[in-house]
Amino acid sequence: MRLRARTGIALVAALGLMTLLGLMVAGAFAASLIGERASRLTQSDATLNAAVDYAITTVLGDPSGRGLADLPLGQARSFVVPVPSSANVVATVAVTRLPAGVLWLVVDAGVSGVDQGHRRLNIVARFPVPGASPLAAIVARGNVVARDSVSFGTDLSGDPDCAVGGTLDVITSTGATVFLNDSTRTGALPIAGDSATYYMKSWQAAMLDSMASVVHVHGDTIIAGGAFTGIMLVDGSITVTRPFAVTGLVVARGSISATAGGFSSSGAVMAFGSPARGGTAIELAHATIRYAPCAIANAFKHAVAPRPVLQRSWAELF
Repeated sequence: MRLRARTGIALVAALGLMTLLGLMVAGAFAASLIGERASRLTQSDATLNAAVDYAITTVLGDPSGRGLADLPLGQARSFVVPVPSSANVVATVAVTRLPAGVLWLVVDAGVSGVDQGHRRLNIVARFPVPGASPLAAIVARGNVVARDSVSFGTDLSGDPDCAVGGTLDVITSTGATVFLNDSTRTGALPIAGDSATYYMKSWQAAMLDSMASVVHVHGDTIIAGGAFTGIMLVDGSITVTRPFAVTGLVVARGSISATAGGFSSSGAVMAFGSPARGGTAIELAHATIRYAPCAIANAFKHAVAPRPVLQRSWAELF
């Protein structure tokens, strides 16, 4: 028998080898593309995280400029925050004020281009306060004297979360003496004798001192008229000699005397002066006193920046 040579084997082998090499090249190219895309996505992810953090810090770091303390209750307000060195990143912060000084912030950051992406972060922040708000227009540990046309009233205008109805006009500690007209609503409560009510605890004093807009007088002071809005803390006694209008909260570690006439308060006045030290805690004449809980709440919100609440945030990745 004759053996005939089999033709075409070399061609088939060459084609198979070329196909295998082509698959290897295509696989390497695809792996390179996937690696490059993963690198870009990682960079986009880092950019989005940085943009979200920057937007939150920018808004919470400038509460007065953004008007966070004056936001309407339950209504969202959006702020567009430009991100430095990231022209293709847009960050928007929507802020909604909730009751009890709580803010709900939703940050949405997006990257435009080939590798589009979004990052949405929800954060709950709150305006810190040094203690409970006063429960009456006047809170005093010692005696309270109001003579010669002193009128009391209540201002309940403002948002429902701060308006309080059915309150007393004057609260004193047990054993203090009150000299007022018969229509004034008075009460003796233990809280009026507690130093924490007057923000005198060390942590309360530290928080008040950290508030840039709080006026802190280290000693006795004489006020010769004018107007004031905010929080005034006096380590000693206060003497008002001319017409003086205050909106917010005034706290004296000593006594308060405003008998010259023309004194008006919209908010609350507090004095820690003790009758055992030989005197009256608060003495008024020809004055107008209105309890305004929302004015007190606004004074505290304007005095300090909101802070994020720990373990009250969540992120949405898409």
